[in-house]
Amino acid sequence: MTPRTALTRKPPAVLTGRKVASATWKRLVGLYAELDGTIVTAFDHDLLAKYCLLQEELVELADMRTTIKKEWQAKLKEAAVMKRSKLTTETVKDYLHLCDIANALFARFQGMDARMDGKRKLGLAYEQSLYITPRSRAGVAPPEKEPEPPKSEMDDLLNTDD
Repeated sequence: MTPRTALTRKPPAVLTGRKVASATWKRLVGLYAELDGTIVTAFDHDLLAKYCLLQEELVELADMRTTIKKEWQAKLKEAAVMKRSKLTTETVKDYLHLCDIANALFARFQGMDARMDGKRKLGLAYEQSLYITPRSRAGVAPPEKEPEPPKSEMDDLLNTDD
């Protein structure tokens, strides 16, 4: 059940304008083309495109996570500076507000981390389906040998060890 349509190195339209996703598509289709056998076919086109989009989304989430972490660290420093400068009744409110912002940013950071974990888990499932992981490739049937031609009566006579 292998379709005649082959996967091409040209990324599909759904990946247009997506640098990471398009690069992932080209890299993977290029690797699949190097194989002697065929393990991914046009039936897997949509799944491969979703995997490529997922890889781009992971990069975006990592960038957001980094930004949130920097903001959180900056607010912690601001709060530490304010606390060292002897809090007064006027500055306590500002200090507590900074602490609230830092806590909210940390919660956001944790939420982003959890989203990334979920995407990675989904990505692993896609990778297994697309035979990208070593374990999934281990289950692929090796290329079949061509069957030996049947021996003729003459071969039997010539190869007897009497």
